[in-house]
Amino acid sequence: MTQMRVVEQVEGTVTVVTLTGDLEFATAEEARDRLSELVRAAIEEGRCDLLLDLAGVGFMDSMGLRVLIHVLRQIQEAGGRMALSAVQPRAARALDITGLNAALDVYSTTEEGLTALRRSA
Repeated sequence: MTQMRVVEQVEGTVTVVTLTGDLEFATAEEARDRLSELVRAAIEEGRCDLLLDLAGVGFMDSMGLRVLIHVLRQIQEAGGRMALSAVQPRAARALDITGLNAALDVYSTTEEGLTALRRSA
């Protein structure tokens, strides 16, 4: 079974979550549950902005997109913002086809994303 690695890092008022692995049917439920848990804890601690580093995500299917939408709604309900960074070409294609990239700020690097989220805080 494929595994999705989820690593959290706190950068001031922004929670950075690095995902590694394919975000697909086999990993979506585990990834959604883990991300929801991290986001809930971050919100309780006053961090409502989330940056997802997708440098390690080589593939994303419709279930992976559903995970992103679920987390985006969770963040927006708390009044926060969510952005993506380092999106790989195959995952970027899924975002483009569905138009989800229009609902999210997408940055080339995690550093760019962090700078943007901190600046607009």
